[in-house]
Amino acid sequence: MTKKYWFLRIGSDYLEDAKRYSTKATAIYKFKQIAEELARYGQEIEASLHAAPSRDAVNEYPDFVLVLGPRGGVQVQNT
Repeated sequence: MTKKYWFLRIGSDYLEDAKRYSTKATAIYKFKQIAEELARYGQEIEASLHAAPSRDAVNEYPDFVLVLGPRGGVQVQNT
């Protein structure tokens, strides 16, 4: 079985610049840290999460879209 990585693309970053994480939970946690920091300054951001065995295999169409919810949790939306 091929190992799956999670590639987190935040805001308007290029897909090639997406950060690689070993687990989905770690990627979501990192997004939450960034989104909460921006929220302190009245800014909002969303991200896309892509599952792939390597950076070369990342599909432009995301597996999930992440947004910070109204009560501070991360909403993970299927695409």
